[in-house]
Amino acid sequence: MKRAIADDIILMTPDISQAELMLADFDKACGKIGLRLNLKKTVLMKNGLISFTPFTLNGTNISECSNYVYLARKINMMNDLAVELSNRKRAASELSRASKIW
Repeated sequence: MKRAIADDIILMTPDISQAELMLADFDKACGKIGLRLNLKKTVLMKNGLISFTPFTLNGTNISECSNYVYLARKINMMNDLAVELSNRKRAASELSRASKIW
């Protein structure tokens, strides 16, 4: 049997309790089509207005992060683009040094 995978999915909500419900609903929907969430790779990123509260799915604690890579772009709550801009400048510089292939 082939396994289907999905990667780089974001669920957004202004309410932490709703986020837990959304994740549970998403997990349930995934199960209906044969997908499973990898809880070791599932993370929560919240702003500073949310006090510490355990975030779980099916009794498993979900790790918290301050930044992550989404579709090859580094995302953070402060919207600090310094790392992203540096990466793009480096890529542009490398591309400009590449020789033409046609």
